[in-house]
Formats: sequence, structure tokens, C-alpha cells
Amino acid sequence: MSKNPSKEYVENINYYKKMHLEGYDLVDGRNRKPIDAYNGKSTLAFAELIKNIIEKNHIKNMLDYGSGKGFFYDNPFSINGLDIKSLRNYWDIDIDLYDPCYEKYSSLNEDKKFDLTICIDVLEHIPSDDIGWVLEEIVNKSKKYVFLNVACYPAIALLPNKKNAHININSPQCWHNKILNLKKKDDKIKIICICAYKENNDIKYFPLQYNDNLSNYKNK
Repeated sequence: MSKNPSKEYVENINYYKKMHLEGYDLVDGRNRKPIDAYNGKSTLAFAELIKNIIEKNHIKNMLDYGSGKGFFYDNPFSINGLDIKSLRNYWDIDIDLYDPCYEKYSSLNEDKKFDLTICIDVLEHIPSDDIGWVLEEIVNKSKKYVFLNVACYPAIALLPNKKNAHININSPQCWHNKILNLKKKDDKIKIICICAYKENNDIKYFPLQYNDNLSNYKNK
């Protein structure tokens, strides 16, 4: 694995460190407070699906790659009629968190591998010059399964330089091509990537599926 971050990647890491500490501006002129800045809320929409993936694939441990503050791993929330004590309690497996922009979770054990690696609302924040090694790192951390979610539309967040936080907006087909290149190196690993896109201001989802299918979890 060739890990050679670009200048833009390093600059953006520093931006997000600042945003975690100070909050950030939104495109509509509002401001997001530091406590709510990348607190991991976007993971909650997939909590039940990931629970089903864990159970069906006998997952024992996992890594959240780009976890942000990971607030809901240790705090309660309600979603879709579920009252959940915490993600750790709900998923009931060993969980590691990693985010280079948040000091508490900024260390990644290079030698450790996981049954499952998830990466939610992260890849669209990665410069195009770095997406190859980042995806490779994510897949290489996984023994069984990779679950991805990527936004294919602009963010509501602005970077400190006033540019949109989603700096790498691609079509589902483009993400498919990138993932397929990695998949050729490991034919056995299961990957699901849910691409979120906007149609008439509504968010819709386009799944990319490799060695698995979302239909396997609908009746869980």
C-alpha cells in the first residue's frame, strides 16, 4: 500500500481539526457548533442495516474509518422507532474508531485487521489525488466486509477556506470503477457502497454491491 498524502490532503486535515474545535459555517449562513461538528450522526441512518450485516456475517470486531467524534458509540439515540443505548451496546462487538482529524481517535493500528470496516460520509471529503490510497487502506484493514456510504452531491458545510466540504463529488459509476479496481486484488471480500444522490431535492440511494446484496438483509 502506497500512502503518500497530497498537500491538499494535509491542508484539509488541518481544516477539519479546526472545525472539530471551533465549529463551521453552513452554505445557508448558519453555523454548526463544535459539539455537533462531525459527531458521527450520519452513521445512525445505517445502524440497523449494519447490525444485520454483523449478525449475518458473524462479525466479531470492526473499525469505523473516519468516525468523527463518534458521539453515538457511547450515548443514546432514537431512530426509526428504535431506542438505542449506544452503538457499542446495539452492535455488541469490539469496535475501534479512527479519524485523523479528531485527536481522541487519531491513531490507527497499522497491524490490526478487522472483520468489518465501515466508512460513512467520508470519501467525498478526500481529495481526488488521495482517494486511491485511502480506499486501499480501508479495504486492507478488512478481513471479511467493507461497508461504505458516499455522498454524490455538495455538502451543507463550508471549509474554513469557504469552499464546499464535499471536494470529491462523483457519480455512482465513477465510485464503482474505483472500487472494482480494488476488488480485483481480493475476490472474496464483501463490499457494499451506498451512493447517496439528490433528485428534485430528495436524497435517494444507489447501492454498489460486490459478493453480497442488500436484499439479503431486508427480512432480518
